[in-house]
Amino acid sequence: MKRIAMIMEANKRAFACTRAAWFLKKIRAMEEEISIYIFRSAGAWTLDTNYNVGEYNIYHLPDLTDFDGVILDVNSIHQREHYGCGSTAWEYIVNAARQSGKPVLSLANKIDGFYYVGIDNYKSMRIMIEHVFQVHGCTDYWFIMGPKDNYENGQRMQSIIDYLEEHHIPCGDDRFYCESFEIKNGYRGFMKLYETHGKSPEAVICANDEIAVGVCKAASEMGFSVPGDFIVTGFDNFDKASYFSPRITTIDQQQKRLVDTSMELFLGAWRGETVEKCCYTEAEGVFWDSCGCRTDVETDLAEHVRQEILLEAEQADFEAEISLLEYELLYCKTSEQMYEKILTGMPSLRCEDMYLVLDENVENFHRAAGSSLEDFVKLSGNGIFHENGYPEIMKRIFLDRESGTIRMETQRRETLTCAHEKNPGNKEYLFLPLHFNQYTVGYIVIVNAVRLMENRSLNKMMSTIMTSMENFYRNKRLESMNRHLEELSMRDAMTDLYNRLGYQNLACRIFSEHKESNKDLSILFIDMDRLKYMNDTYGHECGDLAIKITAKAILKYLPDDAIAIRMGGDEFLMILPKRPSEEIAEITAAVRAHIDADAKTHKLPCELSISAGSIDTDMRSDKELDDYVRLADEIMYQEKSAKKKQR
Repeated sequence: MKRIAMIMEANKRAFACTRAAWFLKKIRAMEEEISIYIFRSAGAWTLDTNYNVGEYNIYHLPDLTDFDGVILDVNSIHQREHYGCGSTAWEYIVNAARQSGKPVLSLANKIDGFYYVGIDNYKSMRIMIEHVFQVHGCTDYWFIMGPKDNYENGQRMQSIIDYLEEHHIPCGDDRFYCESFEIKNGYRGFMKLYETHGKSPEAVICANDEIAVGVCKAASEMGFSVPGDFIVTGFDNFDKASYFSPRITTIDQQQKRLVDTSMELFLGAWRGETVEKCCYTEAEGVFWDSCGCRTDVETDLAEHVRQEILLEAEQADFEAEISLLEYELLYCKTSEQMYEKILTGMPSLRCEDMYLVLDENVENFHRAAGSSLEDFVKLSGNGIFHENGYPEIMKRIFLDRESGTIRMETQRRETLTCAHEKNPGNKEYLFLPLHFNQYTVGYIVIVNAVRLMENRSLNKMMSTIMTSMENFYRNKRLESMNRHLEELSMRDAMTDLYNRLGYQNLACRIFSEHKESNKDLSILFIDMDRLKYMNDTYGHECGDLAIKITAKAILKYLPDDAIAIRMGGDEFLMILPKRPSEEIAEITAAVRAHIDADAKTHKLPCELSISAGSIDTDMRSDKELDDYVRLADEIMYQEKSAKKKQR
């Protein structure tokens, strides 16, 4: 029997999960005995770095030397600055795959030393731009693309630039907007480019169909007609292209061919045959209504609507089960009750089996309920759970089908990934991370649930389970602490500033009280400069010291009627009754000076500085505190960006 490890991220591009489902179906249809182990994170669904650390830690679970082949489908996470830990997760799993000594296949992203299977993005985008130029005669373009650091997006952009330069057509930076692969990127990109140019172009070339839909939405709101006023093109050829109105001109990646080619590659490598390192699959241009073309191919809209109605009904049932599970977990009195609800509360999964594998320290949270305050503080700090990797000994929790009772087995971690292989061959094992923010508490294994990969609510289910588990253990700890621990729980242990809970419980209450009395507040957002660089270069002890120095300075110059909050690893917030801008500037300057002096006293190996942004509320508006914090954050980021340019 062969075992394939598939490392993937469930990003917001739906076809990534669809592609995984095609792999599962393909393997089931093959005569070979192959089992696939999918280690799936969902870090790209949030910008919360701590949460993403917990998600990406699932990549540390497999020992890739135990497998016969590795599939990497993590194209969306590497070097994503605003995902924080994505680059670290990327580097780890690529290095682990290199060291495995097994055939490694990278989907849609060329990585040195690995097999590549995917379309030729450069050549495929050239098909599109050539069509729009030669067939429709367009010479005035806008380009709304995905993330600049994404491999596929980079190839598509370069193809556009090269083609237009060959034909002496303007393609300056002011014609590009790059952000994400989502619909909202197309909407925002069109609005931004229209604001810049003051008129529409002849054609808007988009990195994918999602973006193209967003462009069409923005155009419609502004009174434009597509393709009457200008052409819009997409890329990918999924449902949004063929069933949207107008139908989106696109590039068909023919993803099923990618799956077929990938499995043929593995079979050849296992047989010792010479296999091409770079396997391009065919792509075709599909020229629909959005560029003014007509085609004889008709789309069966009625069947599509039928399928969508059935899918919507199925999703509604699934989400109803999630809501019921959340409710039932809320009233669990023991951990055993909670485990049973998790393992049996989602019949719509239709899986063959399901397991919980937990860090034994999870139970310590429970037993801490009656402990002293000193023990509680100790258990609240770092070091209980892993942020990188997993403990050597873990507890496997499963439902005994014969007795209907929950059983628990303590085993060494390295034996756990194959502990459930009762009947080898043609099975799928889906590994999903369980974590409390950045702290890993274990994982879930779901056996043979091919349909689950395409379920839109899987992330919601996992979030519900993790939130419910964390709340259960936190409540157990908090039962005997009550009011005293309420204040402690709102404090950041490292800095003694209020934390996010303090923000929700205290800062939001202060904002509501001031809004009722129509009294404005001043919001000061402070962000440490280059904390990641300090951690990476000089170690986390240096980074922690830098955080403490920053927090100490903030506390020193915090007015008596103000509160200070540590919003994240390197982000701080000061909320105070409205002050003149000059006084806010004086506070900021005093904090900066104190940080600089204290850093020198402690002999930090590098300069320590902050970026800051402030804004005053207008309680007559409908804005909430979160809105003002975001605005202050944006003002702060302008200062930070200016510093980066100077460096």
